[in-house]
Amino acid sequence: MLKVDLHLHSIEDPYDVLEHDAFDLVDHAARRGYRVLALTLHGRVHLPTDLEAYAAERGILMIPGVELYLDRREVLLLGASEEEARALRTLEDLRALKRRRGEALLTIAPHPYYGLGQCLGDRLDEFAEVMDAIELCHFYTARWNPNRKAGEAARRLAKPLIACSDTHQLKWMGRHYSLLDASPTRESVFAAVRAGRIENVTRPLTRQEMADKLIWHLLTHAPLKLARRCGWLPLPKPPPR
Repeated sequence: MLKVDLHLHSIEDPYDVLEHDAFDLVDHAARRGYRVLALTLHGRVHLPTDLEAYAAERGILMIPGVELYLDRREVLLLGASEEEARALRTLEDLRALKRRRGEALLTIAPHPYYGLGQCLGDRLDEFAEVMDAIELCHFYTARWNPNRKAGEAARRLAKPLIACSDTHQLKWMGRHYSLLDASPTRESVFAAVRAGRIENVTRPLTRQEMADKLIWHLLTHAPLKLARRCGWLPLPKPPPR
């Protein structure tokens, strides 16, 4: 079984303002026994050869990924090139790309029922054949859990649920992930996800953990994102390795 996380962010993200770069992410993941990662920056495929080699030296397969806004809805796309990702504008564009590329691509519906305008929500049914899996989101408690609706959709649409951490702070990575019955190749990982050969490892957030995440998001992350969108905060350059 491979320890896997297919929804991750780092300082190279043009939208988020974070503290760790992609190499920090790989180091953190290697110490925790991960074997497969997908860096899914917003609107940008980022997998330079030095990062891919750095991860491979630490026993980690890096899969190119991106988190896209299509028709103002978020989708995770794995296996696409930067040129293919940039050409996509709508969910129909994604449908056409999937028809052309077939099993060479993997698509995941991230946090689809969290009540935010950018979540797929009711459009998941409309584009069910485009999605290979549905994300089991990390952000829930024992009493409040939008993943229940995601589970209902997974059963209705015959799609697997896969736990992804959507890591924005390294301290949270390692608490919510998936184990795949696969070999460490892109093709095998994609096939295992589609076949549902997944064991999800997760637990509800405690009240304190939920408070910590909300405070960071509202008081730190959201203001910094706004500053970047307004052009007041440029995209940082990670230190050389």
